[in-house]
Amino acid sequence: MLIVGTVAGIVLVVLIVVWVVRRSDGRYRFRPSFEAACEVTVGGRRLVAYSGHRKVIRLADPAEREDTAVVMGSRTWIRTLCEVHVDGRPLLASGGRDGVVRLWDLENRGELVASLTGHRGWVYGLCTVRVSGRDLLASAGRDGVIRVWDPRDGRLVRTIDTGPRRGWIFSLCQVRTGGRTLLAAGHGNGTVTLWHAKSGRAALELTAHNRAVWALCEVSDGDRTLLATAGWDGVVRLWDVEAPQEVGAFTAGVGPVYALCQAEAGDRTLLVAGGDGPGTAVWDPFTGERAGNLGMDFAGLLSGHGWVRAACQVRPAQGPPLIITVGYDDGARVWDVAKEIGSPPPERRAS
Repeated sequence: MLIVGTVAGIVLVVLIVVWVVRRSDGRYRFRPSFEAACEVTVGGRRLVAYSGHRKVIRLADPAEREDTAVVMGSRTWIRTLCEVHVDGRPLLASGGRDGVVRLWDLENRGELVASLTGHRGWVYGLCTVRVSGRDLLASAGRDGVIRVWDPRDGRLVRTIDTGPRRGWIFSLCQVRTGGRTLLAAGHGNGTVTLWHAKSGRAALELTAHNRAVWALCEVSDGDRTLLATAGWDGVVRLWDVEAPQEVGAFTAGVGPVYALCQAEAGDRTLLVAGGDGPGTAVWDPFTGERAGNLGMDFAGLLSGHGWVRAACQVRPAQGPPLIITVGYDDGARVWDVAKEIGSPPPERRAS
């Protein structure tokens, strides 16, 4: 019994030390392996692109659970990725430490096709936004300015200065509601601002969180659209932007939330929330029910899955939609959410 107790004590101490070091703000903090992920199309296949401080972009086929290619030319720490379509051709946009937004042609061996300059400091957020029937690219970061680009020619279409008092912009997403297309920006002071994508005019400001808003996500089940926000305070909040009002809130784990992603499981629309864990939470944003967890196995916690930094959904040609999470793991982790949470088939839920 003494030996068993000693071993258990050692294991507990090691887990506590790892948890404390990885949450530390100081110079001993371990870097996440990967901090950005998004769905991309290459050769008609739906893949995931993921990256981080290693200055390369990896492509993987989540259905096959294998890496397929590596894009080597970024030369900087990458914090955000986004797919954008130009005349039907998919390009991958990346942004990070050097403030440059780069466009990559993955169909042509990852050729760099454009470098969009103008930001001062880190770029933390990228998203596509549809304006007048065209897909444009929005970027934002440390300088607190949203820049909207035309990816066809790299032209700067619009600049939105969100003001100095709100702090850095850590997250960015498109929100479509009431016939309007808005750009939502998550700020360092805990607020979320929404802007008319076409005109650049301010639409709304939400006093959402304590400290930084790390993640934003539009969630829609076809009948209703909500904006999910999360960040340093560990609370995920749900907003009806049209009302406008907060319609729900939940705590995903024991620490900050860095990643939000819509997940389709059968006929259910769910929300995945990842951060400092333990595990990754799956919620039904329309009922407020916690649907389950991802990565709560002991091996997942030891590998670093408890510290998720990005998540996205990939829809393979065959099989169910898959959720991809990245963070302190050595690679991307793939989840069939319906299988993981034991989601019942539609006919059973309908009864």
